[in-house]
Amino acid sequence: MKSAVFFGALFSCFILRAQDLFFTQYDKCLLVLNPSTAGKFDGFERFSLQQKNQWVGSGTSFSTTLGSAEFTFGKNAFNNRSYLGAGLHFLRDVGGLSKFGNNALGGTLSGHLVTSPKTRVSAGIQLAYTNRSADLSKLQWYSQWNGSAFDPNMAVNEPNQIPKFSYVDASAGISFALINSAKQVGNSRLNTMNLGFVAQHLNRPKLRYNEITLDRLYTKVGMHAEAELALSRNYAIELKTMQLLQGKHYLGRYAALVKLKMQQTAELTRLKNDAYVCFGTYVSSTGTLSPTFLLDIGGIQFGVSYDVELSKIARAYQSSLEFSCSYSFTKNSLFNKRRIG
Repeated sequence: MKSAVFFGALFSCFILRAQDLFFTQYDKCLLVLNPSTAGKFDGFERFSLQQKNQWVGSGTSFSTTLGSAEFTFGKNAFNNRSYLGAGLHFLRDVGGLSKFGNNALGGTLSGHLVTSPKTRVSAGIQLAYTNRSADLSKLQWYSQWNGSAFDPNMAVNEPNQIPKFSYVDASAGISFALINSAKQVGNSRLNTMNLGFVAQHLNRPKLRYNEITLDRLYTKVGMHAEAELALSRNYAIELKTMQLLQGKHYLGRYAALVKLKMQQTAELTRLKNDAYVCFGTYVSSTGTLSPTFLLDIGGIQFGVSYDVELSKIARAYQSSLEFSCSYSFTKNSLFNKRRIG
């Protein structure tokens, strides 16, 4: 493990490397990282979509798509009482000529306990059904070389073909929130901090890539922390970090973003939300710099980040592009009469 890296005055973390897939804007898809965050946002329901295209310009395609929906039960307009959260997500990750990847469908249940006017404790569990597959007919094999070119009509003579297989995956998480200025749903919360701990692949699902060997996913454990520090009424700094450990593989992500408020929520009527722009960068322990731009307008959030590889991998692969978007019902609940005002 590399030397420790201090993340400002808030976090002391280790440089890590990863085994599982991940998004640059990890804090926009906390539902699949930490089950305790299901329903933990300003509003009643939220629908999100995230897309990452890896190694753009490398001559091959690696694409990850995530769609999710989050719901709350018992949450009131002032967000000052305990409630339940639930989430559904669909994840598709596919790459290379063989289209090797997986499709996952998961469900999440969480509980959010108000422990004081400024603190919240949340816990959650998640189950996901995952199918992995590949199409090896798209690949070229050494046995198909006829001396001058690859002949697709020649026999492959490879005994270990990747079959389709499925498994159930279990995860759990817990998180703590500190809210220095508790306000109504739909308002920005300045001087806040969220700290979470997660354990994924608790049941260590079996991976059967061929008929001879049997492998298992390592359990992945880690933490994440997000803080917003108000500089003035219209400016704030967001600091974020994520640290994950899976077997001998590690990942560390860090972010520093400047938040500029363009519109203030109406204090009395609350008929409009805060609107802001946010820009800065994420940094990865693997040597990736990711300039990022985010826009939030009345419950609609949009983000774009561009990964620039700075390590040795940049000799072969150039960059990645990621988009995130979501819509939150912050004034009225989609399914019942809960509302602001």
